[in-house]
Amino acid sequence: MSIILFGNPKNIDEGTVFQSRYDLIEAGLHRSTVRGIDGNGVEGAAAIVMSGGYEDDYDIGTEILYTGEGGNDPSTGKQVAHQSWNSPGNAGLLISQKKNFPVRVIRGSNHASKFSPKSGYRYDGLFKVTHSEMVLGKSGFKICRFTLNKIGADSDSSTVVQEGNLVLLKSPVTPEKWYAIGVEAPNGKSISVESNLAQKLLGKKVGEKIEFGPGLEIIEIRKYLG
Repeated sequence: MSIILFGNPKNIDEGTVFQSRYDLIEAGLHRSTVRGIDGNGVEGAAAIVMSGGYEDDYDIGTEILYTGEGGNDPSTGKQVAHQSWNSPGNAGLLISQKKNFPVRVIRGSNHASKFSPKSGYRYDGLFKVTHSEMVLGKSGFKICRFTLNKIGADSDSSTVVQEGNLVLLKSPVTPEKWYAIGVEAPNGKSISVESNLAQKLLGKKVGEKIEFGPGLEIIEIRKYLG
């Protein structure tokens, strides 16, 4: 593999669309035709491609919840095994988080998001890894999850739950799940503002617990960029 490059390659503008992974390599954006993470546990990670390969990815534009590499069935996108921090790409993203390295984000047309291009692969600029954690994914396997925020974008986080927010809730008996308060959002269960759950959530902060079913804890709150 060629030497890893951090930041923007010369003469490549944000928003440029490429037709194939080979074109990304030629442009100096990403060095692999297969791997989603361009990096390793020694130098760090310089780029990611979002192409629909992982069911737990979540994309709201200037903020991304990105699933690390490993343990999935490429034909279905489902997790079939646990992930590990020792995998080269996951270890690379941890280094980039620790050292505050910029990460190039490339979205592919197969990525199920309103922010994806209609065809090919689009370079969408530089992000920073702001958080990392091991969580239980949709299929019941442990995944390495990274939060990436676009460099220069305003924070999309809210301090209390409001109408139009995305809220990540944790239950003692079920995996973490996103809820969309009064909006239709991909990968989030939409609930009306008048619903019992929404009424219990409105005005609450991260870390607060509510009495609903087996009990729910608020893990994250975000604005929905619809």
